[in-house]
Parts: sequence; C-alpha cells; structure tokens
Amino acid sequence: MSSRLAICFLICFVHANSYGQQKPVVDYSKEVQPFFVKYCNGCHSVDAMEAGIRTDHSSLEGVFIEDRKNWLKVYDMIRFKAMPPEEADQPDDAERELVTLWLDEQLNSVDCDKVKDPGAVTIRRLNRLEYNNTIRDLFGIEFRPADDFPSDDVGEGFDNIGDVLTLSPLLMEKYLNAAEQIAEQVIYAPSTDKQDEVVLDLSKFKISKSGSFASEALRFYSNGDATGAFEVPFAGEYKLRIQVGADQAGSELAKMALQIDDRPQQLLSISARTGAPRNYEVEIRLAAGRHTLRLGFVNDFYNPNANNPNQRDRNLNIFGATVVGPEVIPQDALTKLQREILSVKVNPGAEATAAATRLLHPIISRAFRRNVQLAHVQAYGNLVNVVMNEGESFGRGMQIALSSILVSPRFLFRIEGNRGSDKSVREIDAYELASRLSYFLWSSMPDDRLLSLAFSGELLKPRVLESQVERMLIDSKAEGLVEGFATQWLNLRNLDEVTPAPKFKFSESLRASMKTETMMFFGEVMRRNRSIIDFLDGKFTFVNEELATHYNLPNVSGPEFRLVSLTNSPRFGVLTHGSILTLTSQPNRTSPVMRGKWIMENILGTRPPDPPEDVPEIDETQAESGELSFRKQLEIHRESAVCASCHNHMDPLGFGFENYDAIGRFRLKDGQFEVDPSGVLPTGEEFEGTEQLVEILTRRDREFARALTSRMLTFALGRGLQYYDRCAVDKIVENLEQDDFRFHSLVKQIIFSDPFLKRRVVGEE
Repeated sequence: MSSRLAICFLICFVHANSYGQQKPVVDYSKEVQPFFVKYCNGCHSVDAMEAGIRTDHSSLEGVFIEDRKNWLKVYDMIRFKAMPPEEADQPDDAERELVTLWLDEQLNSVDCDKVKDPGAVTIRRLNRLEYNNTIRDLFGIEFRPADDFPSDDVGEGFDNIGDVLTLSPLLMEKYLNAAEQIAEQVIYAPSTDKQDEVVLDLSKFKISKSGSFASEALRFYSNGDATGAFEVPFAGEYKLRIQVGADQAGSELAKMALQIDDRPQQLLSISARTGAPRNYEVEIRLAAGRHTLRLGFVNDFYNPNANNPNQRDRNLNIFGATVVGPEVIPQDALTKLQREILSVKVNPGAEATAAATRLLHPIISRAFRRNVQLAHVQAYGNLVNVVMNEGESFGRGMQIALSSILVSPRFLFRIEGNRGSDKSVREIDAYELASRLSYFLWSSMPDDRLLSLAFSGELLKPRVLESQVERMLIDSKAEGLVEGFATQWLNLRNLDEVTPAPKFKFSESLRASMKTETMMFFGEVMRRNRSIIDFLDGKFTFVNEELATHYNLPNVSGPEFRLVSLTNSPRFGVLTHGSILTLTSQPNRTSPVMRGKWIMENILGTRPPDPPEDVPEIDETQAESGELSFRKQLEIHRESAVCASCHNHMDPLGFGFENYDAIGRFRLKDGQFEVDPSGVLPTGEEFEGTEQLVEILTRRDREFARALTSRMLTFALGRGLQYYDRCAVDKIVENLEQDDFRFHSLVKQIIFSDPFLKRRVVGEE
C-alpha cells in the first residue's frame, strides 16, 4: 500500500487527532483552484449544478460558512475518491491529498480565541418520549397518551431537534384529547346527581373469530367475541351495564359471554330483541387502573328451513357498555390534590377564583418549569369561575383549567428568549438550565429539587450544578437518557423494523431481549461511571436464558436479565451485541458493508457519501447459490473504481465481524465456506479477526470520544452542530481524555460547555 493512500485514510479517520498540529501550506491559486477547474467545475458550476453541488465559487469570501453543507459534500466525495466519476480524468493521490487538506482547513479550522458563538436553539416542542415522561413526573400517574401521537420527525439522527419538531393540526387535536384525559385522571369531579360513568367505545374493541362493528353496534351473526379496555380511578364496587338485544331462534335464548380481566367467564341469557334492546347489569369489584372486558356470542343457531322466518337465525347485537360507580369513594384512594379540591365549598365569584388560583399556582409553576407571576395564574383561576357560572362544579372547572394549562405553549414547548439583552451572547437563566439538564439526562421535566435550586439561583453555582448532575445520573429517571439518546445513537430503534429470513427462526421475544441487553449495557456504563471505551471492548453484558442460549453462554436460566462476564467469550462491548449485528444485516445474510458503515458513522464519526445511483446491487441469486463466498462476491463488486472508493474503507471493518451471522450467533463457517474475518485497513493495519480489530478501534479512543461527544452534544442541545462548535468539542475531548474517558466526565463536560450554558440572542425572534 502506498504511503499516499494511507494518508488519504488518515484524513478520513484520524483528522480529529491532528488538530493543533502543523499542516502543510497549500497554495490556493496554484494547487486548489486549478484542481476544481480541471476536475469539478465542468459539471458543478453555477450553470451546471449536477446533484445540486457547486465548486466554482471556492474563492468567494465567506462561502465555506454560507454554503457549508455544499462544501461538506464536496469534501466527502473527494476524500473518499467518489469523485470525479470513474470515466472522467482522475487526479493523482498527491493532488487529492492537498485539496482534501485545504478543504478540511476551510471547513473545520476555527480560531477559538476569536469565535465565541454558543449557537441558538429553535423553540421546540416536547417529543413523544418527553411528553409521556413529563406527564408521569408532573402528576405521578402511569399514563402514556403520547403513544397515540404521530411519530416525531428526526433530524441530525435524533427526534428532539427543534428545527424538525413541527406541530400539525392532527397533533394539536391529539394534544387537546390528551389534556382532557389527563385532567379527568388527575382531578376527580364527581357528578352531583348520579354516579360517575365510564362509557366504553365499542368501535375500538378488537374482534376475534366472527363479528363486526356496524351501525354503532357490535354485531355477531355466528360465534365470536370482542375485547376492549377501560380504566377506573378508584378501587370499589361498580356496575357493568351492557345494552344488548338478540335475534332469537331455536329452543333457547341467545347467550352472551362476559369476562373481566382473567376472572371466570359469565353467561347471560338475553331475552331482549334486537329492535328493543335492554340494559343488563352485573355487579363487580374493581381495583383502580386499567381493565379488559371481553364480550361474546356463544350459542349460534341457524335453520334455513324453519317454518317461521323469524325463527331461522339467532344473532347477538351489543349496543353499548358502561361502567358505573364506584358506590363509595375511599378517601385514602384520593390524592392530596383531589382531597383539597373536593373540600372546596365556594360559590361562583371572587372566592372561586381565589381558591382555584391557590390550588393551580404550584401546578402551573411545575408545568411551565419556572416561577409564574400571580397575575398569569389568576387568569386560569378565573376560568374556573367562568365554568362555575355555567352551572358546573368547582372540580369540573379545575379540570377545564388544567386542560388549558396542558395545551399552553409554555407547557408544550421549551422556550428560551433573549430577555431583552442587547448583547450577542447571554448565559441561560437558572430555569432554562434546569430544563436543559432534565430534558438532557431524563427526557423529562425538572423535579422539585432542580426547580427549588433554580428559584434560589443556587443552580448556577458550579459546585451545585456538578452535584446535581451526579444525582441525576444515578436516579432511576436517567433511564430517559438510555431511551432518548442511546437507542438513537446506536440505531437501536431500527431493530423493530428488521425482519430476518424465516430460516433464522427469529422470535419477537429474542428481538426484545436483544434490545434490553444493549439498553442495560448503556445504563451500566452510565450509572457506574465506566469508561466509554467499554462500549468498544467491554467484557461483560446482560442476558436472560433465551439470549444466553443464543450466545452459547452457560449457567443462565430464567427470564430475568443478569450481569455476566464475557472473559471466555468472543464478544466485545456493543459491537457484538445481537441487536447491532442483526440491524446491520440483510434479512437472509450478513452485510459487511452495512456493518462497516455503522462502525464508521457511530464509532468513528465519519459518514461515507451516498452511493451513486447507477451502482449495481449484489446478485442475491448468486449469493444464495453458494457458488462463491460472499467475501468473493464483494471483491468482484468493488472492482469498479467508483465502488472501491468507499468499500475499501467500509468492507474491512465489516469483515472483521463475519464470525457473527445475520442474527448475531457466532459461527466458523458460512454455508460451505470457512469464515474469513481478517482484513487490512487502508492505513496498513492488519487484523486476523474481531478481537484484533476491536484492539485497533480501542487505540483510536480519542477519535471515538470525539464521535460520541459530537452525538451527545447534538442530543443535549437539540440542534445540529456547526463549525464554531468545534472549539467546545475539542475542549470536551481533551478534558475527557484526562479523566480516562469516564462517562460522567463526558456528561459534565458537555453541561459545563459554552453551547450548553449560553446562547446567541442577536437576531432572535
């Protein structure tokens, strides 16, 4: 391998480690401009912008900032030898190296003493995970209304990026519905003249066997059943009221089966006719929470030869289902807020407004995540009074007020303003810091401790802030960082979309076990403050019996996950987790290309350019025939120079993991061929298998730290990183290395960075 080719690879993979080192001086007019004229401008000028790329304006002042995305694509295409196209004249390695170095300098070089831009984050709404977690922590209820929201858009690899979190009319409607449901759960407003009723929506019942929902009723023309769910707020005695009628035929009445949860089934004889349905009641005792109801038809009858046409066909029709009660509300089942609201006895007027304001003030301050002026709270208190003037109860008014709070922009959005500052940069205030902290580490709202420290201003003190970070990282709510960040950084959410071929007998339980393993591994590194290098070479993992069998690990039984050593196992960090190996495979085989690309992007922080549109696919027929090893097929595929430019970087990394099949099982043979997990990187580094390749990757600890820092900083800020963020990333990585790459150090360095503690305010709307 030529030294020039090795330098090209180093530019691709190790440029992060060369910051601050002296670089060769490149003469733009003699070496760079002629390069673009000869090899690029013919197809990429202002008059001929193929693929939307332009290269004829490299001499313009400020172009690498104003048109940065364009030049980043140019940089990637040149350094990967993806351009010029195969049929065009090609620059030699020396020319390509010089232009690549020059572009790197223009795009990534920042004078950190002069550039003091922490960036600005777009006002952004809570995503689905944040909404659910916020409702949980605001009210202490296990209710996940956002599971029914439309999926959040993804930008920069994450779903918490302000620029893509739009608010559609459908989502606004979902917010309104969710607010009403939450308010009814949180605030108990009993009817004054009758017991509470929960009306079940029959259209949402899941029908099995025969049956259909038609004309506002569940209709059974032969035996079948339907199952739905409902919730009750309190434990107690209830009545289940079913409105039902039947088409009678044969020697017995139609029979309806009724079952609550896993209780024994009851059979009710239905004498009411379809044209004159009647309510049938069953008394039941229910615990607070969610329950299932199954209704069915069990004695179908059909005799087409019956003399009376009205006696030929027995059918069952269910027109409604209502849960009524409870008869008595147990006081110990009520929350403190519910008891306080029930104890309020006021008439409409100033007393009602004052009482509501008193009760709503702490709720609003927590919901809006800052101290709220009394006048603003009084507006919601007055809404309660307006509702009471319409003849409703105080409790019902509080429900409506709470619904209004939950659809307020101050709740749904994280808003940071310029506070009237005339400076270009300002430090975020204590409340904004509390929210940035909690939504970064918990994907949820600040708790009372954080808000109290924000109110006093103590949170802005470095020692207090550091202690809060340590507290939050070991709190159970730090699972929000696992679910919010880790699953997206490692592409773990994509595992749900992968469907391995039937020959692998891949079960849904195995899929869930794989996902659990990787999430628990991340959580272990996070909570135990391990080195982030454990993500690459950690010799431990978490398995249950199913996953242990899959990995051929002994002495593990039962469905519970436990920490196990991998000392005598050919597995290392997350790189050999079944989840990662499965989602980077094709349905019927492994994919060294996908695995290599995953390592480049997620571990080394280098995204290869997209392949040209005319690149031929691997012949899957030949792949299944067994005539050639897959490795040999890939070698044939990349004989084309345009293919080889990227495959020479990706494939060796992927082949290092060929001992693991398409669902992550260790193997020595692929069909009739011995697996060859060896490779040579463009740098000249050789490896014989996974262990040696992992050793090579761990030696690039600073490069991995930079990649992970960039991804986590993006998630923490809710925006894509810009050229000026390089100063913060450099400083974070430098300090992280001094602390042996400990996870808590990474988090703290991000939180104490300028982009996290400050924001640009000039030009804010």
